[in-house]
Amino acid sequence: MEEVQVKEHINQIISGDTREYSILVEQYKGMVYSICFKIIGNQELAEEAAQDTFVKAFKSLNKFRGNSKFSTWLYQIAYFTSINAARKGKKESVDLQEVYLSENKNELETDERKVLLHQAINQLKPEEKAIITLYYLKELSLEEVAVVARLSLSNVKVKVHRIKKKLGSILENMLNEEIKELKYE
Repeated sequence: MEEVQVKEHINQIISGDTREYSILVEQYKGMVYSICFKIIGNQELAEEAAQDTFVKAFKSLNKFRGNSKFSTWLYQIAYFTSINAARKGKKESVDLQEVYLSENKNELETDERKVLLHQAINQLKPEEKAIITLYYLKELSLEEVAVVARLSLSNVKVKVHRIKKKLGSILENMLNEEIKELKYE
């Protein structure tokens, strides 16, 4: 949906036609749920955070000025809603049994790498997890991540660099532990 259409829907909603909001929810529900799930790591809690995001966005719709894209504004709400949910101790690790493992060896290796990466990402702090998710998994530019996270561009660059190093260390430790286990089997 183009920004012009989004602004038309927003104007209609603010004017009292709240049914128009369902169009925006339908358009962005996948994006919002995805960011919530990546940060929280639990389906039920991510659904709750996504719902809270849309409620907060609806209540604040008249505050949307159009200085950024609507999706960026909505991402920002989802980002902070998810981090707050994770901080409240609601964060649970991803159920790794939900990951589909293919019989094809190459796909199996790829899935094993994904599992390891998700395990490593789940060891990050909620803010770190959110930033790395926005940048790599959602493929937002550093500038867009800065807007969503309300950080300066230089701060985001530093954080992404540090998070990558931290993930590297976590993965290295995980693999060293696995190697030790293999030696003593």
